[in-house]
Amino acid sequence: MTPQAAYPEPRLNARAAAGSMSPTMAAAAAISAHPDPVDLSVGEPAGPPPLEAREAAAAAAMEGRSRYGPVAGLARLRALVAQDLSRRDGVARAAEDILITAGGKPAIFDTLRCILEPGDEVLVFAPFWPTFKDQITWAGGVPVVVEPGPDLLPSPEAMGRAVTARTRAVIVNQPSNPSGQVWDALRIRRLAELALRHGLWVIVDQVYGTLALDGPEVPLLQTAPDLARQCVVVESFSKRFAMTGYRLGAAAGPRTLIKAMTTLGSTSVTHASTISQHAGIAAMELDGSWEAAMVEGLRARRDALLSGLRAIPDARVARPSGGLYLFPEVSHWMEKLGLATDVALAARLRDEAGVKVLPGSAFGAPGHLRLCFAGEVGRLRLAGERLQAFFKD
Repeated sequence: MTPQAAYPEPRLNARAAAGSMSPTMAAAAAISAHPDPVDLSVGEPAGPPPLEAREAAAAAAMEGRSRYGPVAGLARLRALVAQDLSRRDGVARAAEDILITAGGKPAIFDTLRCILEPGDEVLVFAPFWPTFKDQITWAGGVPVVVEPGPDLLPSPEAMGRAVTARTRAVIVNQPSNPSGQVWDALRIRRLAELALRHGLWVIVDQVYGTLALDGPEVPLLQTAPDLARQCVVVESFSKRFAMTGYRLGAAAGPRTLIKAMTTLGSTSVTHASTISQHAGIAAMELDGSWEAAMVEGLRARRDALLSGLRAIPDARVARPSGGLYLFPEVSHWMEKLGLATDVALAARLRDEAGVKVLPGSAFGAPGHLRLCFAGEVGRLRLAGERLQAFFKD
């Protein structure tokens, strides 16, 4: 028999060979040299999901309501998501406009796989969630980063310059992961003008939308309803209801696209977990008081960590209006410590200060750090004390 070494070795395709692990998931797995690290790296709300959701999942499992279901999702859940979104952004929807997905990530990824041809460009706005760029590449597209201004938001002029004949879509994150900012009406209207003029898809990732900390939620389509015919709204139960491990999300969009995404789903995941969908129904049927309490708790957590950071001399950290994160500018601290990159600073904080954070360069904003404030308040205060001691030294 011919020695195995004489045969050609099978290869991965170029996208798989060049792929890398999600920075957030890699950070969560990173081991700290500190004996008791405070983990501010992963965006996961503290505490369990609503009791009603947990009970519904348990009942579905025990009663055998866990078999195959409709590819697009359980009818009741689709109807509830349609009603909820219609109330929030003013765009009338029916269950047929909704696809239930196994988390927010598949909703974005399957949208891209259904709208992109090889080489199509998709605009992403720095600072951005790294998964946006990765998924565009996996779908055969080309991510085009629109650099921000000093306020970490794109200028209308920068948006216009980024559009080319190959541009097929844009992705907007409201509120932003990592900065917690929300686009103002001027930027949204400029984006709408560009999308309408060039026939672009607009993917709105608003998984943090209900986590508005300084006022009511302002969904993008509420400001630009004309975009509804070419807009995909992505939702998730992970942040809103602390159901991260349930892997449950949704996409809302034009029925032709939702139908195509449903067809795609039938050949991949089949459908989101039936047990999780029963939990999602219970969560969506709540009266809103659980969510209000969660937002109030997040507001207190944000302010606790913000206070700890601002106690450090020359701190440069804005107050986020939504989401789960602080995003301080740290280039001056890097210079003081003789560090060339925010990656090096994050590593030292992880191992020496005992605080796990993410470097801003992963989000297209070098010289920043992302800190999640969704954890337990006492641990957030401890993180603030450790950071103060680290930078004081």
